[in-house]
Amino acid sequence: MRHATEDFQRRLLPRMPRREDLELEARYQPSTEAPRIGGDWYDLVRLPGRVPCLMVGDVMGHGLEAATVMSQISNMLRVIAFEEEEPPSRILRRLDEVLHELHGGPMATVIIARLEPSAHGKRLYWSSAGHLPPLVVTPDHRARYLETDTGLPLGVDPAMDREDQAEILPPGSTLLLHTDGLVEHPRRSIDEGMADATGIAAVRASAPLSELCDALLAHGHYAFHDDVALLAARLAS
Repeated sequence: MRHATEDFQRRLLPRMPRREDLELEARYQPSTEAPRIGGDWYDLVRLPGRVPCLMVGDVMGHGLEAATVMSQISNMLRVIAFEEEEPPSRILRRLDEVLHELHGGPMATVIIARLEPSAHGKRLYWSSAGHLPPLVVTPDHRARYLETDTGLPLGVDPAMDREDQAEILPPGSTLLLHTDGLVEHPRRSIDEGMADATGIAAVRASAPLSELCDALLAHGHYAFHDDVALLAARLAS
């Protein structure tokens, strides 16, 4: 039964496409505590102009209900992101409005990030609804979270204005988006967990992207108190 539940969750998540300008990896790690199904997800949409739009989210709660809400939110976000072509903050606000009208405003954190063309690599253009910030790793083995005001989760105030953020990523950089299950643990602060993730990412800045993702999951000895969704993108050098 546990394996069937986990398989159902994984079937809700997309396969990563192949791109010449971007290496992509994704991981889903269920909680090692029951239930092994929840509301964490990742997604990637190719917008008009071939601009990749990366999305990671986490519905509050666990079990089949959270997974159902996750599927609704991710499908809506995919359509809105493709059709609106608005700044990420506007896409999140529109998503919040639609969810409020159709489903009563379920609580969830979401981050949406576009990787737009730039003369010096890619322009990371993102907005967050209460989600952890992006973790960026540069080829010179420097890693840092792009600390900004993350705003409120979806489901709090659909009329609230949200902020956009931008950062230029040099060629060869790696972008990591993940849910809080990767860095939260009952016996340590989330700041300590984020520091651990930063250190692992810095050490493996030049390692294959699959190894970096596996190392981030392995540092907790695969004992997770919450689900983990991880989406990684490495720019071509």
